[in-house]
Amino acid sequence: MSSAPYDDKNSEQFEAVTEQLKEALRRLEKDASLSASASSLARLSGVHRNTIYNRKWPLEKLQEIKERRVQQKKDAAIAKAAPESPEVLLEQCRLEVIYWFTQLQAAREANTALNNSLKETEISRNIHMKLSQERLQTINKLTSEINKLQDALALQEEELLLMKHKLSTE
Repeated sequence: MSSAPYDDKNSEQFEAVTEQLKEALRRLEKDASLSASASSLARLSGVHRNTIYNRKWPLEKLQEIKERRVQQKKDAAIAKAAPESPEVLLEQCRLEVIYWFTQLQAAREANTALNNSLKETEISRNIHMKLSQERLQTINKLTSEINKLQDALALQEEELLLMKHKLSTE
């Protein structure tokens, strides 16, 4: 028996699995949302994880993909933190100054409105305090007059009683 037919079949299968692995690795390189792990590669390629571990080169390629993704994240963070062009920074500063100037103007207007309201309230308070004092004086005068009238009435009642008493004794 010759092992040639089996060798050809095994070689074809080996090449087919190699192509599946290469295609799955390309997909992993393109799509960062896919996990760069042996399990993910096995799932995408349709082969067993042991096949990946036995061949070793797919694991090396996965490690390269992981390192490239880490480097891309670092580069993105550096690009984000890096200062922008002077024109852009100048425009941002200008917009910031305009924002705070507008806030200052609004605060000044609110302060002026509150001061005006305070003055009006103070004037109103003064008017009402004056009215209150005048009315208290009037009340005090009237109370004094009432007391005088009550005293006069009491005297009149006493005199009336005395007269009745005199008339009844006579």
